[in-house]
Amino acid sequence: MKLQPETTCRAILALLLIMPLVVSAQNEKFHAIFLYKFIDNVNWPDSRKELRVGIIGDTKVLDEFQKILKARSVSNLIAQKITVSEVSTCDVVFVPETHNAVFNRVMENVKSKSILVITEEPDFVRKGAGISFLQGEDKLGFIVNKHALDEKGLKVSTLLLTLGKEI
Repeated sequence: MKLQPETTCRAILALLLIMPLVVSAQNEKFHAIFLYKFIDNVNWPDSRKELRVGIIGDTKVLDEFQKILKARSVSNLIAQKITVSEVSTCDVVFVPETHNAVFNRVMENVKSKSILVITEEPDFVRKGAGISFLQGEDKLGFIVNKHALDEKGLKVSTLLLTLGKEI
């Protein structure tokens, strides 16, 4: 059976339209995995028994993160969607790229508190975020602002510092 050129073009077009969705879903899954590992490699000053993870706005990262917590039967992490006004009630705040506009307000609300701020915008690590994702051509990495973490009393593992880029 030979495909008509018109059918082939439609199939290719459909594939091209679906590919960004697949790539996006993979990115969100990887961001959730990294998020979990970041939290696992940071110690809070008072050895908290439970940590509240606030994720700003609507993002599939929250869904993927909750899947990880459920699969690993993690009971000491609570993840939920939050607004900027709720960031000071969290131990970890994730600012997805879609909410970059609220970053300065987030940082204002977490000032002098032991709250780990993680962003998808690499430049924000220079503006006080503790960890920011760094998207390379074919790999996902991260940048750690050890000075900002130290100021908040958060101790980051040497493993995290070794695997990431430190500023």
